[in-house]
Amino acid sequence: MQNLRDKLLKAGLVTEKEAKEAERKGAKPQGTVKQKQQSVSEEERQRREAFALREAELAEERRKEAAKRAEARQQSERALRLRQLVEANRVREPPGEVNFHFVKRSGKVGRLALSPETAKLLESGAAAVVEDPGNPEHAVVPGEAAKRIYEVDKQAVRFWFGPEKPIGFELE
Repeated sequence: MQNLRDKLLKAGLVTEKEAKEAERKGAKPQGTVKQKQQSVSEEERQRREAFALREAELAEERRKEAAKRAEARQQSERALRLRQLVEANRVREPPGEVNFHFVKRSGKVGRLALSPETAKLLESGAAAVVEDPGNPEHAVVPGEAAKRIYEVDKQAVRFWFGPEKPIGFELE
């Protein structure tokens, strides 16, 4: 089999002298096998480092997303439990003639129209005013239910003259 040099010489397109000159100039410096392996291994190392870095970033993103989903799930479960506790223990009575004032979570003053008996229960600590998560209104619940609601969400109890510490007003 002939190479290109031989074919060009045979066709008379180049002379022997021109062919040798071109061969000498055109020859690229060949690196050693060790140098080639070293450059390939360096590229491979860089590629692996970049891949590992990207994998670490993706793992961190996945961890953050999982934590965010877990927090949302816990918050949803707390809201559901709170809603169930309020609905199961709500003191149901028609609006009465006594206005009972308390501080809402937003800082505004809320008002409930209660019967005199329910107002006395609130004043003695036997009942509490709590947020109703399924409703913009607030509800009155017995003291034991208020204690369980307080364990689920401290901010949901808006007024309770409880045994440990009164909630809903500042003592001076």
